[in-house]
Amino acid sequence: MRPFAITPRGLGGVLTLLTGLALATAGCGHPDRDYHIPPQPLPEHETALSGKTATIGEVTYTAIGLRAKIPEVIGSHASWIPHGQFVRVRLLMVNHGRERHDFNPGRQLLITADGATHAPSIDAMQISRAPAGVQSIASQELRAFDLWFDVPASARVKALRVFGDPSSSRLADQLKGAAVAGAKNPVDIPLT
Repeated sequence: MRPFAITPRGLGGVLTLLTGLALATAGCGHPDRDYHIPPQPLPEHETALSGKTATIGEVTYTAIGLRAKIPEVIGSHASWIPHGQFVRVRLLMVNHGRERHDFNPGRQLLITADGATHAPSIDAMQISRAPAGVQSIASQELRAFDLWFDVPASARVKALRVFGDPSSSRLADQLKGAAVAGAKNPVDIPLT
């Protein structure tokens, strides 16, 4: 049996093969670096929102859906009529950091056109089985859920004021308890 040898003539093919393997294993050569999430059906009467993103620290927050003038929330165990109107905002969060980040649905505020702020409706959140209490968003996780608000019947929706977690995943920042440089908290996401 003859031993394997690279001759000057065969060197080009071997280099091409090695280059191809290196690119394949490094993930290079694939310009597509985004998820392609299948379109999701909108709940009845909800309006899809696009381009309404804000960042706090290492987490992006995007308002992806809005429904106003909801006359009642109905769950498997109860139903509730608002004092004015229910407004539901669907929020998508993506943690781009290496550590978990906390999100408290109960801290978020809906801003109406008159400048008034409205806290989430505990009744509507409980009946719709929306998340309760502080939520931990894992590293590289994306999560979406609804926030429910009870606002005056004549109120027009303006923005969602998001209170997030500005903390940093960098060890030096964590040791100091520092936020991501330049992080603003809260931020307003326009809903109009």
